[in-house]
Order: sequence, then structure tokens, then C-alpha cells
Amino acid sequence: MQALERAAAVFCTACICAELLSRFVGQGWGQKCIKAVAGLYILVVFADALPGAKAQFTALELPQVSAVSVGSLEDAVLAQTAEELSRTLEERCLSEAGVSLRLNISLSRTAEGVEAAEVQIVPRDAVTASQKRAIETLLEGQLQLGPECIKWNSPSGEDVP
Repeated sequence: MQALERAAAVFCTACICAELLSRFVGQGWGQKCIKAVAGLYILVVFADALPGAKAQFTALELPQVSAVSVGSLEDAVLAQTAEELSRTLEERCLSEAGVSLRLNISLSRTAEGVEAAEVQIVPRDAVTASQKRAIETLLEGQLQLGPECIKWNSPSGEDVP
């Protein structure tokens, strides 16, 4: 590698010299000769360094990586849509029912498009019975879900009746 670096430095120096020469005596055969000799020098250094570089590249072992499935673009769009919908409805629950909560909405594909399959509610604060009913009514209306598709969980992950 050092030989290639030295060759590049020599070539750059020769090009600078050729430009300086052309400033003093004008463009002509002197400038062309210097650049031609510098180019030949680079070729000789490359030819000399290639066998060593080939040995270094063959000794180089690339890391083995297992194949990873990242899913389809459609799955990514569904996940992003569910996240944005959850965020929007969380804000509405806070503004309309006064409850801070986290929603996990599951979307599924249908023949007609996409629909909400289930929603899990994780309240961050205590929820009264009237607030709980207001949130369920809001989510049933917005997501077109039946009451059986709305699940309440505690922050620790346990189901809440």
C-alpha cells in the first residue's frame, strides 16, 4: 500500500511540475513528456504492487451474516399506519376523556382494504368507569370495532376486566 501512496505522490508532484513548466515555457512537448513519464511510473508501481495486493485481498475474509427477513413493504406501511393511528387516538383520548394512555392497534388486510382487528389499551393513570366507557365509545366509533375487540391492560401487561 505504501508503494501506491508513494506513486500517487510522485504522480501529483510530476503534474504540478508539468503545470509550472507550461507557465514558464508554454504548453508543449515538455509538459506532455513529464505527464507521460509520471503516468508510466504509476503503471509500473501498480504492476509491481498488484501481486502483493492480490494476496492481501484473498486473505481478507468477509464476515458471515445470516439472512434477515425484513418483511414486505406492505407490512411496513401497515405498521407505520397503525403507529400513527394509535398516536392520533391517544391524543383524542387525552383531550376528550382526560386520560393519558397508550394504544396498540392491530390492523389486518381484508378484501376491501385494511381494517382494525383489535386495540389494546394501557392507561398511564387511574381510569374511572365513566372515562373507560367514554374511551371505549370513542374507539368503537373511530375504528369500527365491537366491544369484544377492545382489551384493557395494566402497565405491567396484565389484562384488566
